[in-house]
Amino acid sequence: MKRLVIDTETTGLSPRYNKTLTVGLLLIQTNEKQLQILDKGHIFIKHESGNVNPTALKINKINIEEHNKIAISPANACNSINTFIGKNNLQTTTLLGHNFHFDKGFLRELFDQSNCKSELHTEHLDTMYLWRQLQKERVVPQHLRSNLETVATYFDIDYTKAHDALADCHITAEVYHKMLKL
Repeated sequence: MKRLVIDTETTGLSPRYNKTLTVGLLLIQTNEKQLQILDKGHIFIKHESGNVNPTALKINKINIEEHNKIAISPANACNSINTFIGKNNLQTTTLLGHNFHFDKGFLRELFDQSNCKSELHTEHLDTMYLWRQLQKERVVPQHLRSNLETVATYFDIDYTKAHDALADCHITAEVYHKMLKL
């Protein structure tokens, strides 16, 4: 089954007051036996203004000056996302993320502020929710947290490149693949 894994890195925790800095897109084909990467995209976004939390930049390992040298406008970023959707014919492909509600809020604000209609499908799966379901069913330990680092560590997935949108997409894809095996 095809899934479009999406992750964002932002200037803070509030989609209303903070901005999306990067969007990772990873198109996967997966089942219990294999995980295949079909396409990927990594979009860097430059904002003229906005509330920037220095802690968020430190966690995301983003040097804003260097970032802005290669970043594109929010409107161009939305167009790039829609182009990725169109070229891969993903208008009805289920989205996949970890704590997807967070990313969804930032993506919605990005598209709204750019006056651009999103081509992203509305159906999604959240590996954090799936992890919590597995905990309720006692398939995985109930005492473990549900953040991506804990889940990745449980499945023995390398987490050293985390807090980069595309790297987080790869980690989430691997987590989802391991969950399918359960």
